[in-house]
Amino acid sequence: MKTERATRVGAPRRGARAGDKKLSEPVTLFAAIEAEQHEALRAIAFSERRSLADVVREALNGFISQHPARRRLAASKR
Repeated sequence: MKTERATRVGAPRRGARAGDKKLSEPVTLFAAIEAEQHEALRAIAFSERRSLADVVREALNGFISQHPARRRLAASKR
């Protein structure tokens, strides 16, 4: 996944934090998950001082890496 670090120039925009990752080609995904899954992901994100979205992206990358055919597809789109 290609990401760039957002740089802080002047006053930050509302909701933007210095050092946040900016996705190069973002796609919004809406998915219903179990409450227990959400709580576990939220706790991980909080303890690691990361966004919930960043934790979910990492989990998805781990899942994709376990499926060889999907890895080739993801790599070819970079």
